Amino acid sequence: MKWQNLLLAGIVIALVSVTGCTGDAPPAPVPAVAAIEPGQVLYVAGDVTGDGIPRGTIDTITITLGLVPGQNPADIEKISIVYADAIRSETLVPVEGFRGDPPQGTWGILTVNGELGGLNNRIEYEEKFVLRLNPKAPLVPRQLVTISITTEDGTTLSIRRISPTVIIKENNYLATV
Repeated sequence: MKWQNLLLAGIVIALVSVTGCTGDAPPAPVPAVAAIEPGQVLYVAGDVTGDGIPRGTIDTITITLGLVPGQNPADIEKISIVYADAIRSETLVPVEGFRGDPPQGTWGILTVNGELGGLNNRIEYEEKFVLRLNPKAPLVPRQLVTISITTEDGTTLSIRRISPTVIIKENNYLATV
């Protein structure tokens, strides 16, 4: 009887050991793809982040925009950006010259990744425009915000995010709602 119990225990241990060794690799993570609505011209390329005061508020928001494949280039100088939270909304105006770190109530182009041709403010295929928004009212922890970016032809990209529960100095990830 003892050898049968030992044999049974050995078989169980062997089966448990083998079940974890099937030879299949874990599936590769699927990269996040931006949700693109029909007729949309711009999309968010990457994370929406904010910079601010540690354990305080977020003062500026950084967004990277790309052009939907197949769409005609869009003139960033002719977009309209509206920032709204639970209490207020405001239309942000571009900084003078459209490029640079924006003061309160404005937005600016920080950089263009993959810029094609000479310096211009038209977003073309494979270019990514990094914009910084500086609304007059800062974001507090766990605050819902909607950013609407409307192109010259009237198509709107609506970005809804919620600020983190704990705010750090830089790179606060604003989570998708």
